[in-house]
Amino acid sequence: MDRDESVERMKKQLDEWNARIDEWEQRMNEAQTNMKSRYKEQLDSLRHQREEAMNKFKQVQGSSEAAWNDMSKGFEEAWKHLAEGFENAWSEFGAKHQKGGPKDKS
Repeated sequence: MDRDESVERMKKQLDEWNARIDEWEQRMNEAQTNMKSRYKEQLDSLRHQREEAMNKFKQVQGSSEAAWNDMSKGFEEAWKHLAEGFENAWSEFGAKHQKGGPKDKS
């Protein structure tokens, strides 16, 4: 995959993660009091990881083809970390709490 294709793929994934964070925030606002702090912890973690991925994305987006290979490795690492964070957050509450999460079959 060349740099332009990767940038487009990364942008789409970041957009999806942003939408999921927005959904998570809405669920936190609607949650019972005892669950709100757990939602907030997960949101804070996801936002931090998203910022790391977005910073790498901006670097990759502005890179030359020559710098692409070096930069893409750092981005892929941040990307993997963020994806793991999302999976951990979704599994923390399970499908019964998170319609639309990876375990949701509806």
